[in-house]
Amino acid sequence: MPAPTWPADLPPFLWGAATSAHQVEGGTDNDWTDWEAAGRVRGQARSGAACDHWHRYREDLDLLQAIGLNAYRFSVEWSRVEPEPGRVDPAALDHYREVARAARTRGLIPCVTLHHFTLPRWFARRGGFAAAGAGRPFLAQVARTVRALAPWVPCFVVFNEPLIYVLMGYVRGEWPPGLRQPHRLLTLSRRLARLQQEAYAVIKAEAPGALVGVAKHQVHFLPATPRWRDRAAAALAGRLFNDAFLEAVADRLDFIGLNYYTRNWVTARHPLTPGFHPPGGPGGPVTDMDWEVDPEGLEVLLHRLARFRLPIVVTENGIATTDDGFRTAFLEAHLAALARAGAAGVPIRGYFYWAALDNFEWALGFGPRFGLIAVDYATQARRVRPSAAVLGAWARAGPPSAPPPPSPTGDRL
Repeated sequence: MPAPTWPADLPPFLWGAATSAHQVEGGTDNDWTDWEAAGRVRGQARSGAACDHWHRYREDLDLLQAIGLNAYRFSVEWSRVEPEPGRVDPAALDHYREVARAARTRGLIPCVTLHHFTLPRWFARRGGFAAAGAGRPFLAQVARTVRALAPWVPCFVVFNEPLIYVLMGYVRGEWPPGLRQPHRLLTLSRRLARLQQEAYAVIKAEAPGALVGVAKHQVHFLPATPRWRDRAAAALAGRLFNDAFLEAVADRLDFIGLNYYTRNWVTARHPLTPGFHPPGGPGGPVTDMDWEVDPEGLEVLLHRLARFRLPIVVTENGIATTDDGFRTAFLEAHLAALARAGAAGVPIRGYFYWAALDNFEWALGFGPRFGLIAVDYATQARRVRPSAAVLGAWARAGPPSAPPPPSPTGDRL
């Protein structure tokens, strides 16, 4: 299969921000609604209406346009579209069609994620993706969504962070369905890889010109000590977590989506422990998620992904903090790393900040603040944070070839 080219009718570089349906629209008849009702979220929080993006999406898109962006990544909530097996709600499809159309009218290219962690309640109760025959209803949902949105949406992400989904739900037990069954890691990851490939064919049948990708979470794994066991463990972690899924599906991708947040210090005893810090504590600034800030890791991973010879879109990169100067410095440092990789020839075609809005951060509830746009959850009032000007300046400058001058509003990392 020849390497995909970037469509001439798209901007040469997508500058955007991202959301997911459940996190900004709130709970529906899905597995996370039940998880929240069971008290499994920090502080007994429930998503409720979340940011009420379901009703306020036009206002939110106006703000993204004003920031200066040219793209918006959002997801379609399957449980709204198919609340019961075989019963499709045309009003829900009309809603997402209108979100895509509204983005287009504001000069924002919509990129739609088809699975962003949540499952309809009925599908989850059947066993979710682990159940026999799970692919049929999922692929039917992919087909109907693409058919409805294709006139406005040129870019589809099939799965968001498939290995995180499996790790958190089936290995660590911190997300639905709450299982701690490590033996499922390999089998479920393979099943999702197969569905990614099958969804590619479904999407191409409905929208031959659409770009199809996956948003693959990657971590910059580093050995905590120079000992050979720790170096080997870091290499193995990168191989299993970063590489294996992409290698399985690369022949059915038009682009690779990279979700990048942090580095992990690896020992032979802790090869895949999220957020594990080296002995003595973190080696750099830490976000409110206890994640180390490591802009060099973004550059390293972009170079590693170049071997696939596919366009690369950073589908998520962001910081949870209430200190907007810290967010400004984070953006400047990571965008400079992005520019260095691009200048070195890495085929980067987009950058989406996570997140467009403060939102419901899964098992952590409403505590972490990721948004370019601050949300007062009591009143649903929006406020664009000053750090958004950094991303807006890069977006107005075009593709990232050289960093704009540093913003005076924040300290350097």
